[in-house]
Amino acid sequence: VDRAHAHESDYSYLRLDVDARQVRGELEIHARDALFLLGADPALAEADAWRALRSLEPQLRERLARGVEIRSASQPCPLSLTSGLRADPGGRDYALLRLEAECAAAVETLEVRYPLIFELDIEHRGFFAIRDARQTHVGVFTASEPSLRVAIAQADRWQQFADYAREGVAHIAAGFDHLLFLITLLLPVVLTRSNGRWQPRARAGAVMRRAVAIATAFTLAHSITLALAVFELVRLPARLVESSIAFSVLVAAWNNLRPLLREHGWWLAFGFGLVHGLGFAGALAQLGLPPHAKGLALFAFNVGVEAGQLAIVAAIVPLLYALRARAWYERAVLGVGSWLIAWIAAIWLLERALAVELITWL
Repeated sequence: VDRAHAHESDYSYLRLDVDARQVRGELEIHARDALFLLGADPALAEADAWRALRSLEPQLRERLARGVEIRSASQPCPLSLTSGLRADPGGRDYALLRLEAECAAAVETLEVRYPLIFELDIEHRGFFAIRDARQTHVGVFTASEPSLRVAIAQADRWQQFADYAREGVAHIAAGFDHLLFLITLLLPVVLTRSNGRWQPRARAGAVMRRAVAIATAFTLAHSITLALAVFELVRLPARLVESSIAFSVLVAAWNNLRPLLREHGWWLAFGFGLVHGLGFAGALAQLGLPPHAKGLALFAFNVGVEAGQLAIVAAIVPLLYALRARAWYERAVLGVGSWLIAWIAAIWLLERALAVELITWL
């Protein structure tokens, strides 16, 4: 009996992620096609179709497992379906099943054969997306081309670490608002407040320890919110985040002029660092995160940011320490410098909160 046109043709979707020896993904197939594969009536009403599929789930899983063949280096990678039948959360009449396979060694060339339904329906189309560490291979399985062979780029963990650490350094160097916030906190670190006046700190070691504590508190705080944002546990509007970052610079500068947290700059660094982390998340999202190594990329990016910050500390603090005892340091460097930073931050705050551009070069 010719069943090639026994029902209206639908599509199926095969999505695979390849990481070392592991191949994981999902198979999405229309409920009507699933019934067709099992020899059941594909014309059942939606509710009846789902009841029938659930009663035939073991047979369906076995049939779908035979409909996808995965090989590496000409050796089969045993395939299993790891979860039960469930409806597509998007509301369409598609069933989704998770699948996974483990190959004998890290995959260099992936071979996929997809005889799923073509022997019954030559008009069927099976769309695929196979993602490795570098790219996503997309295409369509057809009755005339039911298989594929693709070269797989495996992740080099050390290279990924180096790449994202470098991006962390680059971001702190190019992120003028983050940079200005840190510099603002460092300006008074070479001084101490006594009897309402600033006095130079005597010991270079104590100065450097305070400076490193500020930079590290900043890193610790933004690491927390960056991780929460990357793993989609926290999400705030970009305008609110960017406006809050500008506000943090303004508060830090004002605290230099009218000290409230005199000896606890690291509290400012930590408190507002939580906001800056959400700003870093936007930059990291633009870079893209490797699907199988989000944690590694996040850690490396934070290492790069901390390295960049410590480089700034190493470059600026010795200079500030050398100038701290000059009569004009308090007025010219701390005072005028903080006023200028406060004005820049106030302009940023207005621009970001109101979505206007007041000064083009800031």
